[in-house]
Amino acid sequence: MSEESPIIKIAKIISNDDTDVIKDINVCINDTDTYFKNNTVDYDERGITPEDWEEGEIEEDRIRWLGMIDILQKYGYVCEVDTSEFLEDFIDAVQDFNGTKSYNLPINADWFDEDADTFEWCEVLDENWASEGFCIADIEFDGDDLVLFPCSLEQLEELNGYAQTMGYSIKHAKDA
Repeated sequence: MSEESPIIKIAKIISNDDTDVIKDINVCINDTDTYFKNNTVDYDERGITPEDWEEGEIEEDRIRWLGMIDILQKYGYVCEVDTSEFLEDFIDAVQDFNGTKSYNLPINADWFDEDADTFEWCEVLDENWASEGFCIADIEFDGDDLVLFPCSLEQLEELNGYAQTMGYSIKHAKDA
C-alpha cells in the first residue's frame, strides 16, 4: 500500500522527496499501530487517546493523516498556526519553512497590515509569491488551526486531488 498511498505522494511533493520524511511516513503508513504507540503524546495533544485507538474509535486513515502532518512539521516543511496568531509569529513561522528557504521565497514585514487576520496575511503572501509560481497552502485536518506550507502553484491541484481521496483538502490558505 505504501507506494500507492496518497499520503506518501503528498509527503514526497511537500518535502521534495526528503528521505527522512519518507522513512517516517512509511512507518506511519505500514505500521500504523506502532507509529501511534510511539507518538501518543502528539496524538494526545489532538485529543486522541490510546484508549480511542485501541477501542477502534479512531479511523486508521485519520491517524495516518495526522501522522503525516506531524512528520512534515517535525522536519520543517509545514507548521500549525493559530488563526489568532500575532503577525510577528506568523512571519517567523513562514520564514522558517524549508520550502521558503530552499525556493528563496521573499517575505517582508512591510507587506502586511498588523491589524489584519491570518487569512489576509496568507492572501498577501499569495500576491507576493505569485510571480515566483508559489502560494501559501493549508492542509485540512479537522482542527481549528491552519497547517501552512509554501506550495508551487503547479502542484496545488495535484496535492488537493490526493488529499480528497483521503476525505481532506489542500488549498490556498486564504480560502481555508
